[in-house]
Amino acid sequence: MTYTRAMEAVETSRILLEEELTRLLHSESFRNTESLRRLLAYLTKAYLDGRGRDLKEYAIGRDVMGKPEDYDPRIDSSVRVQVSKLRQRLEQYYATEGRHSTHQIRLPKGNYEIALEERTEAAAAPGMKEGGKAGTGRWRLAAILLGVCTVLLSAACVALLVQSPVTPVAVVESTPEMSQFWSPFAQAERPLTVVLGSPLFIRFHSGYYRDAWANTWDEVQATVPLNEIAKALKSPTPAAETRRWAPFGEAVAAFRIAQLLSPAIAGFQIRRSSVLSWEDMRASDLIILGPRKFNPQLRDLPVEQDFVIEEGEVRNLRPQAGELPVYRRTASPEVDDIPDDFAVITRLRASRGFGEILVLASTTTEGTWAAAEYVSNPNDMAELIRHVSAGGAGLPERFQVLIRCQFKNQVPIRSTYLTHHLLGERQAPDAAAGIPTAAR
Repeated sequence: MTYTRAMEAVETSRILLEEELTRLLHSESFRNTESLRRLLAYLTKAYLDGRGRDLKEYAIGRDVMGKPEDYDPRIDSSVRVQVSKLRQRLEQYYATEGRHSTHQIRLPKGNYEIALEERTEAAAAPGMKEGGKAGTGRWRLAAILLGVCTVLLSAACVALLVQSPVTPVAVVESTPEMSQFWSPFAQAERPLTVVLGSPLFIRFHSGYYRDAWANTWDEVQATVPLNEIAKALKSPTPAAETRRWAPFGEAVAAFRIAQLLSPAIAGFQIRRSSVLSWEDMRASDLIILGPRKFNPQLRDLPVEQDFVIEEGEVRNLRPQAGELPVYRRTASPEVDDIPDDFAVITRLRASRGFGEILVLASTTTEGTWAAAEYVSNPNDMAELIRHVSAGGAGLPERFQVLIRCQFKNQVPIRSTYLTHHLLGERQAPDAAAGIPTAAR
């Protein structure tokens, strides 16, 4: 490429970036977010000036957010929080009103340099190109079918939520047991954050792949044939990690929790575990949805957990009389339609600098949904309180409850108490060590 052509390419890229920025700043997604608009414009200008790769958190805090000269990013995480919000808002825009854009502005994790990428998926590809190989055609057909299934799944989710019986406004206080379990969240001074577990997907440019047993990039590199898949998909870019989607059951569970608590709590936020920082964990009351393979922060809770979910089963680390060391569902892990499963409800009262914490988790996404239904039902809550409050002494500070869940067509129809353990407190992890998945 000659010098003239190279300069023309640079100028074209610059024009495309400025045009995309203008569309974003005038979009509905960014209309009422002045702080995110200002941050996006600042990062874009730094990129165009050739300073994007050298941007530091301190400079952003001073230039964009008006921080004082003695501002310390190690203590004040507001820049990281805003950058995470901007990253989410960009994903939201390109998934909705910007879905037909030919290019997109991305904010990769690990630095503050934006990127402009061509969106090849924006161009319709209804069939195999003339002269294409049959294998490629099958991959494209699979991608189209996956898109259709995604649309149908979304429609089913909306229909399900609309048809679900609306929880009464006073359900949190409808019975003494419901009030005893939920009132600490409603009365707390901390904000409430509902955390959706984030499974790992592998992106091959415009295609996506998921291995149910690989939830870290190290596991992906050890078990997934990345090069073979990339070659079959003719991906022009290397495989990359993405956590843009939440499992179906966790999404429905979040809806049920919102139904339950919205009348009693003025407002709360929903956040993916992939952007949940250490500061978020210490500053908020938490309701965490999904197992720790999707929520690695669960390893850092200030408690010794007896029931842990690993490799498709619930492991009982300290079996008591009459209990099993492992609880497995009867159906094979490869089967979608399951008759039953197990779920774990973990409840911690505020202590050691943490707020109120509730974890609803299972080996399957349907099981997490069932756990949310269980803690939303006054009759089930009466059963739980009866077992864990020995002699009417009140709700323990820290406990886990194991329930068995039954399903019909992947919908929870009944859940029953099996056993519970009171938990011992342990030293909270050192904040300086951070959390592997914390937003950077």
